[in-house]
Amino acid sequence: MKDRRLDFSLFRNNKDITYLDYAATTFMPDQVIKSWVHYQQNTGVSYNRGNGILSDIAENEYNKAKKIILNFFSAEETYDFVFGKNATECLNIVAYSLRDCLNQGDVILMGPYEHHSNILPWEKMAKETGACLVQLPLLEGGNINYSFWDSLDKKRIKVISISMVSNINSYAIDTMWLKAVKNDCDAIIILDVSQQVGHCELDCEKIGADAYIMSAHKMYGPKNIGAAIVKKQLIEKMNPVLVGGGMVWNSLGAGPTWQLGAKKFEAGTFDVGLVSAWSEACKYLNSIGMDAVRESDRRIWEYVKKRMDRRIFSIVPGGNDNSSMVSFMVNSVHPHDVAEMASLHNFEIRTGHMCAQSTLDNLGYKSLCRLSWGIGSDISDVEAFICLVEEECLHDK
Repeated sequence: MKDRRLDFSLFRNNKDITYLDYAATTFMPDQVIKSWVHYQQNTGVSYNRGNGILSDIAENEYNKAKKIILNFFSAEETYDFVFGKNATECLNIVAYSLRDCLNQGDVILMGPYEHHSNILPWEKMAKETGACLVQLPLLEGGNINYSFWDSLDKKRIKVISISMVSNINSYAIDTMWLKAVKNDCDAIIILDVSQQVGHCELDCEKIGADAYIMSAHKMYGPKNIGAAIVKKQLIEKMNPVLVGGGMVWNSLGAGPTWQLGAKKFEAGTFDVGLVSAWSEACKYLNSIGMDAVRESDRRIWEYVKKRMDRRIFSIVPGGNDNSSMVSFMVNSVHPHDVAEMASLHNFEIRTGHMCAQSTLDNLGYKSLCRLSWGIGSDISDVEAFICLVEEECLHDK
C-alpha cells in the first residue's frame, strides 16, 4: 500500500513524515479534494433551497452521492441518512432524538470499548430520563464477557449502543452475538462503526442493526461530515433535535409540522460538496478493494505482533486477526515522552487516553501509545518506529 501515498497531496508535500495515526483521521486522496473543489467552483449552492438551475444541479448531485454512499455500505434498501458534522454529533443527535423512548428504570446497554462520544450522550439521557446505563464487562485478555447478557432483564433494555471496532485495540464485536441479541429483545441497536469503515466491508443490511454511526474522515473522505445510517422505520419515531429552516413543512398554527423522513433532520444550509466528496472516497476505496485494504492491515498487524520485543513493549490485549492498530506501553517510559521522541523524528502517533478513559480504566491503564495504519502504510513504517524506540531505550541503559 506504500505506493498509494502518491494518491495523496499531503504525503507528497510531507515526504519526511511517517504517519501512524489513521485511527484518528485519514487524509483525502486527490480525487476527493478535487470533487469538493469542483462542486464549490461550479455549483456552490445547497439543495432544497431554491428552484433555479444551480439548485436543481445541487439536488441531483446530493441524491446521486447519497445513493453511492448507501450502496457502498449495502444500505440502499431500508436505510437513510441523518447527516451531522462527525460521528460525535451524529451520536448526540440519535441519543437526543430517542429521548421520548426512554423511561425511568429502562436500560441503555453499552460496550466496554466505548469512545467518549458514545458514552457521554447516553449518560446525559440516562440522567434526564431516569434510565440506567449498564456496561458489558471485560474478561481477562481483553474479550467481552457476552454471557453477562444472560443475566439482564431483556424487557428493560431499550437501547444498545456499542462500538463495532475499538479505537484502543481493534477489538471487533461478535456479530453472531449481535444477531442473537436482535432475536432476544426489542431494543434499538446502534453501532459506532467509525473504526471499521476505512478498513473492511460493512454490510448494513446483513448485520441488521437499527443505526450505524460514522465519520467520513475515517475513510479518506472530508472532515466536517458524518452520518447516522438509520432504518427508515426508526427515523419515523425519532424527534428532530435541531430545528429551523428546511426541516419544517409548516410552522403556522398550534404547532409546527416537520418534514417527512430524514428531511426533518436537515435544518439549515448544507454543504452538498461534502457529500459529493464522501461519495468520491467510496469510489476510491472500491477502486482499491476493501479485501486488499483488509489484507494490508492484517500483514502489518502480524508483523507488529511478532516484532515488538516484550522486554521493551507491553501490548494491550484484545486485538483481532485484522487489527488496524496496536496500543502499547514502552516499559519504564511515559507515553507522553514516547510521543515527544516520535515527534522529534517525524513520526505521527497517538498517545493519551484516546478519548476512552473508561476503557483504559477497565484495562488498568491511564495513558497509552497507539500506532494505527491504513492506505499508504507499510511494514517499513512500523519497523522504523520500533527501531527508534529500541535505540532510545538501549541508549538510556
